[in-house]
Amino acid sequence: MLDNHVLTDLHRGIRYGDGFFDTALLVNGRPVWAQEHLERMRYAARVMALDLPWHDVSDWEKIAMQAWHDQGQPVYGRFRTLIWRQNGRGYRPDGSSADWRTELENFDESPLSQSNTVLRLGASPLIKCPPLLPDIKSMSALPYILAEKFAINQGWDDALLRSPQGGLIESSRSNLFYWKEGRCYTPDWNSGCLPGLCAEFLVEFLGKHGHQVERIQEPPTDLMDCSSLWLTNSIRGVQRVSHWNGNLLPRQPEDEMVDAANKALTGL
Repeated sequence: MLDNHVLTDLHRGIRYGDGFFDTALLVNGRPVWAQEHLERMRYAARVMALDLPWHDVSDWEKIAMQAWHDQGQPVYGRFRTLIWRQNGRGYRPDGSSADWRTELENFDESPLSQSNTVLRLGASPLIKCPPLLPDIKSMSALPYILAEKFAINQGWDDALLRSPQGGLIESSRSNLFYWKEGRCYTPDWNSGCLPGLCAEFLVEFLGKHGHQVERIQEPPTDLMDCSSLWLTNSIRGVQRVSHWNGNLLPRQPEDEMVDAANKALTGL
């Protein structure tokens, strides 16, 4: 009766979080921002002293295409790549050889958000402890899991985490943008948030439309005086926050750009 509860061949990613992952939007079998995702994986592998199983973006795209065929060729999907160290004993790693797996979750329709999506967001008391590797999608995702749990308990869709200084830096799965007096701001990568590919896209998109986004080194501890809040990630695109800490955020003129940004994303 206890056989199913005995640890046997668990890999180091599960045992110790000795690995990282990447999540990309798949459209007709092709990852959006494929080269950028590969560069992020290359960086993570270099920092963690792991050998990336592929070196050319076309090799990774072939893997994504095979997963797409195996899943019935959905139009949209969430393609996740997991990479972890093969060898080691306890906390002591042995070598840089890596193993990997992929998984694909199908979507019935485009996951890119529309601006009328009801998204309830709030501030959590959770501090993203001084991260050793803030710009890597580590398999050690406990701070984000706790933030999600806090959001569920509050009746929200997501919650923001704080820097050690108390600033609101990112949500459990997205980067943060906020508007005040007609200007747009986002926490700087050095504030402790994970650099997001969709966030970089949005900064460039807004710049082309006359809005220079200011990156904030020390983000605010509250957002009550903001007119609009947006969240971005590679799967959902740009999402408008409809409620902040339980309070309604009326739609503002700048929110019209949410739909425009998501339409631009569909053309990538």
